[in-house]
Amino acid sequence: MSRVSYDMRRRAVYPVAQMGQTRGMKRTGPPKVEGAGAGRRLTAWTRRPVASPRARNKKINSPARPLQAPSRHSKIAAVPPFLEVLLMRARVPSLAPFALAFFVAVGHSAAAIAQTPFVPYFGKNNIHYDKFDWHIYKTDHFEIYYYPDLERHLERVAGYAESAYQQVSADLKHDLSFKVPLILFKTHSEFEQENVLPGEAQEGVGAFAESNRDRMLLPIDDPPDLLYGLITHELTHIFEFDIIPQSLIRRSVPLWVNEGLSDYERGLWNPLDLMMVRDAAVADIVPKMSELEGYGNTNNPRLIYNLGHAVFEFIEAKFGKEGIRQFLFSLRKSVIGGGEDAYEEALRMKKDEFDQAFEKYLKDRFKPFRDKERPADYGRDLAPNREKTNFAEALSIAPSPSGDLIAAVTVNRKDREYDIVLLSAKDGSIVRNLTSGFDKDMGFDHIVLLGERWNTVPWVSWSPKGDRIVYLVRTEKERALIIQNVLTKKIEDRIPMKSVDEPESPCFSPDGKTIAFAALRGAVGDIYTVNLDTKEVLNLTNDDFADYGPVYSPDGKYILYNARVSGNQKLFRLDLDTKKKTQLTFGTQDETAAQFIDDHTIVFSSTATDPTVPLESEVAKNGNIFNIWTLDMKTGELRQYTDALGGNLSPVVLNEGQANRIAFVTYYKGEYGIHTLERKEPLHTASTSDFGAPGPIIDFQAPLQHTLVAANKKKKGAFEKMFLEGRPPVNVGVTSNGDVFGGSQVTFGDVLGDQQFNLFAASISQYRTMSLSYVNLARRFQFALQGFSQTQFFYGQQGGYFYDPSITPFISRDLATATRTVRGGTAYGIYPFSRYRRVELSGGIVQLQEEYNDPGLQELATAYQQANFGRQVFNNGTLVPFGVAFVQETTVFREFGPLAGNTMRLAFDIAPKIGNTLSTCGSAAAACSPRASAASGAWATIPTSSTWAATRRCAGTTTSPSSARTSCSPTPSCASRSSKPR
Repeated sequence: MSRVSYDMRRRAVYPVAQMGQTRGMKRTGPPKVEGAGAGRRLTAWTRRPVASPRARNKKINSPARPLQAPSRHSKIAAVPPFLEVLLMRARVPSLAPFALAFFVAVGHSAAAIAQTPFVPYFGKNNIHYDKFDWHIYKTDHFEIYYYPDLERHLERVAGYAESAYQQVSADLKHDLSFKVPLILFKTHSEFEQENVLPGEAQEGVGAFAESNRDRMLLPIDDPPDLLYGLITHELTHIFEFDIIPQSLIRRSVPLWVNEGLSDYERGLWNPLDLMMVRDAAVADIVPKMSELEGYGNTNNPRLIYNLGHAVFEFIEAKFGKEGIRQFLFSLRKSVIGGGEDAYEEALRMKKDEFDQAFEKYLKDRFKPFRDKERPADYGRDLAPNREKTNFAEALSIAPSPSGDLIAAVTVNRKDREYDIVLLSAKDGSIVRNLTSGFDKDMGFDHIVLLGERWNTVPWVSWSPKGDRIVYLVRTEKERALIIQNVLTKKIEDRIPMKSVDEPESPCFSPDGKTIAFAALRGAVGDIYTVNLDTKEVLNLTNDDFADYGPVYSPDGKYILYNARVSGNQKLFRLDLDTKKKTQLTFGTQDETAAQFIDDHTIVFSSTATDPTVPLESEVAKNGNIFNIWTLDMKTGELRQYTDALGGNLSPVVLNEGQANRIAFVTYYKGEYGIHTLERKEPLHTASTSDFGAPGPIIDFQAPLQHTLVAANKKKKGAFEKMFLEGRPPVNVGVTSNGDVFGGSQVTFGDVLGDQQFNLFAASISQYRTMSLSYVNLARRFQFALQGFSQTQFFYGQQGGYFYDPSITPFISRDLATATRTVRGGTAYGIYPFSRYRRVELSGGIVQLQEEYNDPGLQELATAYQQANFGRQVFNNGTLVPFGVAFVQETTVFREFGPLAGNTMRLAFDIAPKIGNTLSTCGSAAAACSPRASAASGAWATIPTSSTWAATRRCAGTTTSPSSARTSCSPTPSCASRSSKPR
């Protein structure tokens, strides 16, 4: 059974059903809710929770619960269309073995055809937009796969990888006996095109590791220190797979163990992750870890990863690093079988004693924070009330220029998507849902949410007049700016961001003519602007640091933004005239994006504490709490206004004359809310100089430096590094007649998953079925080739049809045994136009032969058939079938099944007569949902549990309620023989 580990970072987190099928992820945001697809990164999720046997050990950075159940997006399914034609036309009812062997390969690529017994579903497409010219570079412990665009980053990443190896190996006292395949991508949009596990690297998945071949896959577009942590996290999973072989385990390793250990090795706490653990400890909602399976009953999957991290810190505090190693190796014996309980063997504690000790450890660790401010101390919660509305929580907020409305990104619990709603700034009542309905109906895949930065940077911005908002959406590979009228809900402009990657945090300029945003180019984050008239995109910062969260000053002369320098998020000011950059905050704390209160005062969140009050290092380490601060840029005076238990994020200004209130997002008991406060007397006052002074900005350096060795580089061959994909299944048995039957399938694939060979073989008695197929998934056009041979037996006891009825009494069943042999080759191709639409092409040549085993009976049957029918009834000859199909699939699934969208497949198949070949009539077919309208298969919302289908006749086509399949009625010329080749 394959095991996968993802790094899910808190990036674009959105509702996607297929996500629910992933297991073992590091999350970076709530999973996307959709029908078949999944924040920006997920399975040891490093980002992106019902388990699938393919995925496991996800490190989740996601602060929100998964919004949807597993999708019905099958990877393997029915017989390919051209083989289905052969089955129907050639009276060969059992081509399924080689058809399935072929289609397992094809279906694994781009979701070709997949359907359940009750709901036709043909799968969405996994598109390869880019062509990668793969090269290999070898280090002491890694085989690094990269393409030329990554050449300038190769030395740095190799150093990170080797440094991470030395750290994890030393901590676990374990070495790997193989070089780890490390597959690199420049950006996340390119990472999503990987073929190792097609479709798994969705926007919420930051990276992943898998156990079949111990491969690591990740994009390198994170800041240097975060990239090093990401590599360390995924490499820890490879060590876990080696220490506890996934093929030998009798029961699964707890999710919190796999992900917690990886985060523990990663090292430092993210302030948002620590916020969740601190909140759980103080709110007394820590589960019993020894009994916790998967995500338990928590509504926040990321919390399980963070608690796992805390568990290993607890073990280190009580037993030292050796205790962690002993626990891991004891767990190995326990899950493989034959060992004692891992808790008793390694820690000398029973499970309940371990749970009690860990809970006490957390309560003691966070005891100093119990008396800090709760959200209720700030007044009423303005976030949508989950008991009175379909919405829950508020993840990011933006106030209107008038201050009477708040645009909030929230969770639509009914549609299972994220929506942007307008709230009253006075009482929190919902004024309007600007994105009601499904995202796909508005022309995009989903609203872009931020991953690793989550709600420390803005997601939405208002125009100066307060009549429009701007936000980012995902459509296919690219993101686009959406400018929407808040009065009419009309989308007034859609600006594709093709020249940059992963744009985020848009902000209107004071004159409304430009929009500033953060984006990547060449895997480096900068601040950009786009002119709304000319659509020209300009890079404003153009440096080597990761820049985020731009906001204009009221006079439009400056832009404030965040930059990650020396391992922390700091505030900078950019003069738009001189392009001069000025650092505004210093020290080792983190700051979020800022907003202007007036022309010289800004408000932001910071993990800083009053520098005049000394704190013990342990207390400071366990705090790291985001609170509301202001900075007077003229005097350098800093003021702290909150002292929260959880965290106060995304501060914005509600303009109410001279008495401006500050609204912000709170976190308590696992939920995000909206609260406000008035700026009265601050809790603390300090100067920026108290936190440090301007000095050299030192970029992150890994412990080990690496120098490239030119001789270790080479171009990857097309079929290089082929390996066996898992253990081949072997089936053996005996029939009731004593015949032995059996079969197996062997699959070889290359390390990138681009090339695949499949060999299928099965037999019963002396009858054999064999097929060999090749699948190429490296380009947008994906294709497969297959050669096959199948011999089956059947009983031809049909006197008067096969032979003279007068001899029927003398023909026993054994004597009437006949064979049907099918040999040939087929080709199949898929070209996706978009995520939802594609064309499928098929063709081949098939030789059919049917005959009795007994030569004498065959001779009698041939003479009888020629005399009475003028031809042989048995099929003997060659077919040359061709097929073309158009598929559209936009179905949105929920736990109970399909909810919206449509599913459609229009196909035409024919085997023309070429020379002496057999032929079949051309046929057109359209498949749609049982609940669909007869025309297109659009899902109908029905208030009962029953389903319906329309039946009609039109232009020679019929729609059957029972099969929901529209098939071509044969023309008069071939109607009498439409079921047989001619």
